[in-house]
Amino acid sequence: MSSALLIRGALLDGAPTDVEIAGGRVTAIRPHLADGGEAARVIDGAGLHLLPALRNGHTHVAMSLFRGWGDDMPLMEWLETRIWPAEARLTPEHVRAGARLSMVEMIRSGTVFFNDMYWHLGAIAEAAAEMGVAAHLGSALFDQGDEAVGSRWRSSVEADLERRADFAEGIEVTVAPHAIYTVSEWNLRWAAERARREGVRLHIHLSETAREVEDCLRRNDCRPAEWLDRVGLLGPDVTVAHGNHLDRAEFDLLAERGVTLVHNPCANLKLATGAILDYPSAVSAGVRVVLGTDGVASNNSHDLFEELKFASLLQKHRAADATVLPAREAWRLVTEVPARGFGQGSGRVEIGEPADLILVDLSGPTTTPGHDLCSDLVYAANGSCVRTTIRAGRVLMHDRRLEVADESEVIATAEAAAREVTASA
Repeated sequence: MSSALLIRGALLDGAPTDVEIAGGRVTAIRPHLADGGEAARVIDGAGLHLLPALRNGHTHVAMSLFRGWGDDMPLMEWLETRIWPAEARLTPEHVRAGARLSMVEMIRSGTVFFNDMYWHLGAIAEAAAEMGVAAHLGSALFDQGDEAVGSRWRSSVEADLERRADFAEGIEVTVAPHAIYTVSEWNLRWAAERARREGVRLHIHLSETAREVEDCLRRNDCRPAEWLDRVGLLGPDVTVAHGNHLDRAEFDLLAERGVTLVHNPCANLKLATGAILDYPSAVSAGVRVVLGTDGVASNNSHDLFEELKFASLLQKHRAADATVLPAREAWRLVTEVPARGFGQGSGRVEIGEPADLILVDLSGPTTTPGHDLCSDLVYAANGSCVRTTIRAGRVLMHDRRLEVADESEVIATAEAAAREVTASA
């Protein structure tokens, strides 16, 4: 039987290799042979590195509409005077436009999966299906201490859960209480119970700022991770974002509960959240750590190559130790670790694994002479080095040309939506 896709002569572990793909999975890996094999489509990978595609652990994809909207402002002032007023004007059409723009950026930089938290979830699911990417979409929950508000949000979450079977393959609904300072104890407990009754994951911000920790200690006489455990939310089905101000006891608790922690270094630096995740303590405790970009409004980029470099350098600086988070370990935080954590295979190029792959060109001046592949990927490459992006055997981009949508139309639509939303915000 012929394969649906054949990648010929790409560099895998440094050697020219042929990779066959059928049914969305890698079906054969063999040394490059002149005659190759039969396939519905053949991609010439000569001189390009074949690598696992990337996965983004924490995003708000529709916030691409707010790229550059209120930069260089304190976090709460930025939220209260720019972001929240603009978000109040969002329609499903706006959200879909912003989500499509983010997905184009991710595809162009080699990312085929993202774990999101926002609202108008159906619009994001439509965009993900169009673009061919996989996603966990968080049905966001807020209440700000107002039970009437919480009731409306719960109804929205229920509606998203009821229609999740209608979404495309690779798109899953999660329950996403925003944070302990925007969601009451009652609704945190409800979110945990509801998610587990439906067998879906949970996604929440945790310990992003010092103020969050201080307020939690004052109100609940415990730190944020302990509070989430008291209300029954922590477990192996939970992803927490940030964790900048977690202490060692909290890392031990997250590890014991099997929680996945997403480090978002660029956004944390830009918003001056006051601390850098203590990565060595997290991993020594046994916490699963992955990388995320956060929203474009608080990062300005979805390029995980950029995030890799910042993450590794920040950890070295924090520890005053150049051996902390070396390149090979950093690379795993956007490939193998999130693939396992989000239930998407091994995150490696192996027979039987999902065909989520990228072809990367490292022949340019910034990645020459090529002494070490992982070093070049983490410290020297950027998203523009990605030539081809494949998800579940479907080619989303080849030779830097998007195949799933008209890129110029996506950009124009998003620009118009952004102008409309921010015009009077």
